[in-house]
Amino acid sequence: MSQIRDIGALAQQWHNLEETGIPLEPLENRAGIARSPGCILTIRSESHRLGQSEIRELKDGRFGYVLPVFIRRNLPGKTIIRDSWISPPWTDATFEWLEDPKDLGQHPSWYTLPRDPEQFARVEVLNHRIRCVLSRGDIREGLLLGVGCARPPDMYKNNDRVSVALTVLDQWDFKHSEKLEMRMNRLAARVKTT
Repeated sequence: MSQIRDIGALAQQWHNLEETGIPLEPLENRAGIARSPGCILTIRSESHRLGQSEIRELKDGRFGYVLPVFIRRNLPGKTIIRDSWISPPWTDATFEWLEDPKDLGQHPSWYTLPRDPEQFARVEVLNHRIRCVLSRGDIREGLLLGVGCARPPDMYKNNDRVSVALTVLDQWDFKHSEKLEMRMNRLAARVKTT
C-alpha cells in the first residue's frame, strides 16, 4: 500500500467510504499517513548497559559490534520488524549479525564473537529475537552482536566514541533509524620483530 501524502485527499476518501456504510478503524489506527519514524518506534541505547556498547577489534583482524538497545512500539497498531542493520561511519559490506548458537550446533546458551573469550548469555541477546511483531507498548531490549571485516579508519582511536546508525525495516519497507554511540576498543599495537 502506498502512502498518501495529501491528507485532505485521504480524509475525503475515508469520508466517502464511511458515507457508503463501510466501517473504518479508529483514525489513530489507519494506515496511509506518512508519520515521522520517531513517533512510531523508540530506538535507543539501553541505558544501564552503556559501558558494553563497543566496537571491539578481534584477534583475527575483524571487528565485533556489541550494542545494547531498547526498541518500543509507541502507537496503536503493529510493527513487523523484517530486517535490521547497523551503519558505522565507514563502509563495511561484510557486516552481519551473529547467528543463533542454537542453530549452529554450538553451546546453545551462549553467543561468542570470533576468537574472543567473552560469552554473552543467549537470553540477553536480541539477534534471534529482533525479527518480531511489536504491538503498542511491546519492547525488545538486550544486546545486538555483529561482526564486520572492514577496518575502521585510523582516525578512530582506542576509547573514541563512534556514532553508528541502527536501522530496522518494517512491513511497509519503512526504515526506522537512530544514531547510537559506541566506544572503539582496539587491540594494543604489536611490536614488529626485526
